[in-house]
This record gives sequence, C-alpha cells and structure tokens, in this order.
Amino acid sequence: MRRDQRFGPVHIVEPKSEHTHTAIMLHGRGSTGEEFADGFLESTLSDGFSLSEKLPGCRWEDLPAWFEAHSLTDITARQDLQVSGIRDSVDHITVIINEEIRLLDGNPQKLLLGGISQGGAVALWTLLCQQDPAIRPGAVVVASTWLPFAANIERKFAGQPGPDETQDTEFNGFVKQMIAFKTFPGTTDVVQVSRTQPPVIIGHGVDDAYVDVELGRHAARILAQAGLPVEWKEYSGAEEERHWFKIPDEMDDIRRFLARIEWM
Repeated sequence: MRRDQRFGPVHIVEPKSEHTHTAIMLHGRGSTGEEFADGFLESTLSDGFSLSEKLPGCRWEDLPAWFEAHSLTDITARQDLQVSGIRDSVDHITVIINEEIRLLDGNPQKLLLGGISQGGAVALWTLLCQQDPAIRPGAVVVASTWLPFAANIERKFAGQPGPDETQDTEFNGFVKQMIAFKTFPGTTDVVQVSRTQPPVIIGHGVDDAYVDVELGRHAARILAQAGLPVEWKEYSGAEEERHWFKIPDEMDDIRRFLARIEWM
C-alpha cells in the first residue's frame, strides 16, 4: 500500500537530536500541517518550554486527514458522506505509521498518534482500525474531538443490534468491516494480543464553540468500553473560541501523561 497523494505533502519537523520517537499529529479541517505544527510546537508548558524541547529526539509529522462532516450538532446527519473519507484517511495514515515504525527499528511503542478536532477523530478511528496489534501506536493524544459513527461502534462493543436494522445496516457493516473489534478486550470474542492496549488522553474544552464537550465525553466512554486505558481532561477558557489546546494546562497534562506511561 502506498501513500495517498490526494492528501498532499506531509509537514515534517525533524528531531533536534538522535531520532528516538515519532509523533504523527493530524490537524483539524481548514488548517494545514505547517500551521498546526507551528501552533502546537510553539505552545509552552508552565515552565516555559515546549513539548518539542522536552522531546528532542522526537520527529513530528503533521498530516491532513479529512472527511466530510455534514454537522457537528447532529453527528449522525448524512453519515453516508463520511464513509469514503474515513476509509481513505485511515488507509493513508496506516501507511505512514508502518513507514515510521520501520524507522524506529520496528518498535511501535515509540510512536505517538494524535490530533485535534477532525484530525483527532481520524486518529481515534485509525487506532480502532488496526487489525495488527504490532503496529498500534505506543500512545494516543487527541483534543477537542469526537468519534464518528459513535453509536454504531458503541452498540458493536456492547454486542447489541441497531434499533432499526433497515436504516442502520449500511453503517453497521462499514463499522464492522473497518474496526478491529476482536483485538480489544471490551468484546466478548477478543483474541489474545501480544501487548497492552495503547493509553489514550483526550482533552476537551467545556466551552468549545465547535465540538460539544459531550461528544468528547462519549468518545472517551466508548474507548474505555473497548478496554483502552483512557484519561479524560476538561478545560475552560482556551483560545480560538475554546477550540484549541488550553495553554499551559493541557500541555502540562500531555507531558505528565507521556512521562507516566514512560513514552518520553
């Protein structure tokens, strides 16, 4: 499988020292990899340093990973428009994950996957779609995001049918085809996996003007239901209409999260 050239170039920030880790970060709709990288890597912790300064051996890749989101007020509206975009985005990012793991001597634990808003949504989907546990990232960091097809995914993890099979069958089939349910301990027919599940941190503004905080809470509950170790954080007063990382609080929490799971 090759990179999908429709997504354009990847913005790469090379490490300041020997390459030891890689962070693949997905920006939100309407942004670019370079714009997101500049804002994220310039955001400082409470000690005045940035995450890139705290992680000098980390290579940062910022990618466009978009799909059609008809409405964030009703995330179930026109879900048919999202199917191809999510599938293509997941395939594209999976190629890059494989490339980076090879650069990291085959160690997926040294790879971080993350993103904000729509990029965060695709990062979560990419995590859930990895059929091979050997290429799952070592950690996931997302912010101000949601989980597309959340209701379908939640019912599948719970082993429940859709409320209206005549209406829901198409999306249930898409979710069943894409997501690696059997590799998560939240399912009854889970297969034996070779390592622990990737830890996830999700941050969200309670006053986010674009993505309602309840959508983020719902995503966190579903990931926990899947058996993933999830850390949920809420903030208020972030910039850009509360649809950005809360500085420095959220950056401090991300750094503590990465230190606690020994990713740094």
